[in-house]
Amino acid sequence: MRKYTFQMTKEEVRELWSRVIWEQLRVRRFRWLLFLVILAVECILLSWPGALTVVALLLGIYMAFIVRGYFTIKGQLCEKTRTMWIEDGMLKGNVEGEMYNEISCSYITEIRMTRHVLMLGFCEAAKTIRWYSIPLRVFADERERDRFIELIKDPQTAGERADSPEESREASCGEEQEYLSLSFQVGDEEWVRMMADATEIIQAGTLNERKKNILPWIILTAVFIMLPCWAVWRYPDAGKVTHIALLMGMLIFLMLLRKRSVNPEKEIRERVRRGTNRYRAEDIWETSVTETGIRQGISGKSSATVPWDGLFGMVETEMGLFFYQKDKKSFLFLPKWSMESSEQIESLRGLCREKHLEILAGKRKKYVPNWVFTILFFFVALGYIAANAGLAIWDSRRGMDPGHLPFEEQISVLRSFGFDISADMEENWYGHMEEYDIVTYVEEYPYTWLLSNLAWEESAGVFWFDFEGWDICTDYITVLEGMRELAAGSILDDVKDIREDTEDMDWENGTGTITVSLEWSGQEYSWKMDVEHDWIDGKVLGIYNGLLEGERDSERFYATGDGGQGALVFYCTGEWASAFEDATGLELEAYTVKGE
Repeated sequence: MRKYTFQMTKEEVRELWSRVIWEQLRVRRFRWLLFLVILAVECILLSWPGALTVVALLLGIYMAFIVRGYFTIKGQLCEKTRTMWIEDGMLKGNVEGEMYNEISCSYITEIRMTRHVLMLGFCEAAKTIRWYSIPLRVFADERERDRFIELIKDPQTAGERADSPEESREASCGEEQEYLSLSFQVGDEEWVRMMADATEIIQAGTLNERKKNILPWIILTAVFIMLPCWAVWRYPDAGKVTHIALLMGMLIFLMLLRKRSVNPEKEIRERVRRGTNRYRAEDIWETSVTETGIRQGISGKSSATVPWDGLFGMVETEMGLFFYQKDKKSFLFLPKWSMESSEQIESLRGLCREKHLEILAGKRKKYVPNWVFTILFFFVALGYIAANAGLAIWDSRRGMDPGHLPFEEQISVLRSFGFDISADMEENWYGHMEEYDIVTYVEEYPYTWLLSNLAWEESAGVFWFDFEGWDICTDYITVLEGMRELAAGSILDDVKDIREDTEDMDWENGTGTITVSLEWSGQEYSWKMDVEHDWIDGKVLGIYNGLLEGERDSERFYATGDGGQGALVFYCTGEWASAFEDATGLELEAYTVKGE
């Protein structure tokens, strides 16, 4: 069987990694379901802006890990030359002489083909697939590619060997002088302790100072800060959005910190219990230490061979000896219980020194007790509940969402700010509310209904209009005339000749612009209003304030929503607006648009 030597390109790696991510999502459908449940709950509790913020935060974190994984795999596949072939029913591979591995073709159960890459996968653990990849360009034609796939599916029909069996034997160290040969099984408890030791070696910094990749943390921090700030600026329910975003960010930070700070033994034991461990207790491990390197594998399933110059160092713990590769993550292990005597261990140490392999003293890591993070999670959840309760109390005191503010109290507050509401008006309004059964609505969403009705009275002190206009050719004139009447007796009395020019409007598509013009103090001013069918552009609220800039008059036009699609407009000082906000909870804004 022909050997295929290749070095993957960046395009092939991107294609491979995209398909790997898709396959992971496909076999973990529960995560998609959980994601949709979270989205639905957030839509109910917050609104779509809040849900969008939380979802964007989660996607940003997930994308940070995807990008980090891509750069890791790119470094592994693009920078090293690999050789792969099929021989004696085994898929074999060699990485620039640094490592030789093989796996039985019968264990390869997943075959995928992208535009440029052939992917061969085997189930390493429950819902965890490990992939071997080969660029399609290495095959002479489709017939050769299909022949290769057939050999994977049915290796017994091949009857073929590699072109150079001597090279295969040399790469696998099988014919070299053998110093040690072990065969052993690893029970569940032994596996847990061995893997806990291996993890501690990495986390404690035994393999020299750890490289700190801060890019994912920078991305997470940026997403964590920018999204809530954007939500506060853009949406009225930003308080809740900010709270949920902060909660999610803190929980994710604590989970990441916990993963690095808590003894991993419990998590490893749980994986063994759930059956998601990559190896089984009945597997027979075979290890050979030879002149060329170390070979380790599971009988009849797979094996890996690492030459001495492909190893970074050897670390000894109470449980065994760990031989770490140069990536400081992958390792081979020799449990001490599988060795005959301490002399055998000492002999192995001597061989490591002879091969110039560094022997490192294992450092111990001070783990944080799990209960510490349980308490932290509890206080974060408690803080979230307290923050929302405080926000609700604050809003209630400001009248934003009191739940129920009696009609009489609303009337009293409005009268205290100078609105002329007679007893007859009060009686007529309440009768109307009872007739149309809207008493509860008016008292649960205070002030806006009363102010909208008050705007129809003479000298009301408030002007109302609907953003969905009646006649877009005259709507801006109507609004500006109504606002000018609200400011009667001010310097705006000199405004005249308010008009609209619809020449730049696309009537058929409901787009374009309308030019609003007026004359004031002997000078012409004009503004471009955006057209969206029959909707009035909100910039109209800032026209007069633009004229008043630089004038001594302290009064300006302030506006707030009416709870629907209209606006309530006041002409007042900033002090009056601030006091009115505090008393009613209605947020007043003074918009400004400069004319041409």
